[in-house]
Amino acid sequence: MRTKKQHLNVKYKRQNITSNKALMFSLSLLLTSSILFHPVKTFASGTEDSTVTFAESPSQEQSKVVTLPSNFDSIESVSVNTGAVDYSISGNEMTINVSNGKVSSKESFYNPTLHSKEATSVQYSDTNSFPNAVNYSDDNGYSGTLTPLSPAYVVSGTYTPASSKTVTVSQIVSNPAYLPDNLEYNKNNYSGTLSKNNNYVVNIDGEYIQYYSGTVYSKDIDTRKWRQDYLGEVYKGGTDYKNYKYSYTVTITYKAGSSSSTNCSYKGISPSSVTTTNFRPKCVTLDDGSSNLYTMKYNFSVTGISDASAKEK
Repeated sequence: MRTKKQHLNVKYKRQNITSNKALMFSLSLLLTSSILFHPVKTFASGTEDSTVTFAESPSQEQSKVVTLPSNFDSIESVSVNTGAVDYSISGNEMTINVSNGKVSSKESFYNPTLHSKEATSVQYSDTNSFPNAVNYSDDNGYSGTLTPLSPAYVVSGTYTPASSKTVTVSQIVSNPAYLPDNLEYNKNNYSGTLSKNNNYVVNIDGEYIQYYSGTVYSKDIDTRKWRQDYLGEVYKGGTDYKNYKYSYTVTITYKAGSSSSTNCSYKGISPSSVTTTNFRPKCVTLDDGSSNLYTMKYNFSVTGISDASAKEK
């Protein structure tokens, strides 16, 4: 059977245990609730540029795969000195596509048909007779060969075709010896040779009359003015270019982190202890050059009895 003193000791131990438990709970609660966080410092990664040069090529559209720098974090911008650029990223490789750039180099040569234009020319003639082609040149340096645009046509005048008719004329002489065997006829554009028509006769005056007959002919009459139009492509030479080539310079601006894992950590408190522990996520650098992303400060306050055994004796 326990004595009164033993019973009091057991009671005191129980009270002491209970007080210790209460104290530990209070400390645990305070540790949990009294942690004060300082505001997290805003940070910004530095940026760096990387230049990719595309060698001269006859193709205006080019593509190149490059390996990103070891300290690459993320792309800020990608620009090109001429034309257009787009890109895609897979792992640590970037595929760059460029297009529509200006010519970086070209080879010159003389081209006799560099410049061309359509030219016309007109010729006139009294007859419908024109060449099948005419040479063309002007004060601006263009030259070439023109061909008929359409058949020639009349712009003025008329045409009367040749014709024939039979005529009879008489010749009167005082002596039949003066009568020729044939008579030349030329009148009103008709001409020809007339022959004696039977024998002569004597009129009441004693004169001799001889009749001549025959077919006479007229020439055609042409007063027309003809026109021929010519058309063709004419050329002027000059300096031309060939063997066009294209070159591009692409600038990649990217956020850069530290390349060393020992210089890219932040400090915090381990959940299971009150010791400071370094954690190493992605490598970044603060505005002030520091590699500590932010600092967490912990304030602890404890209230209550520090030594419960001193309370009761």
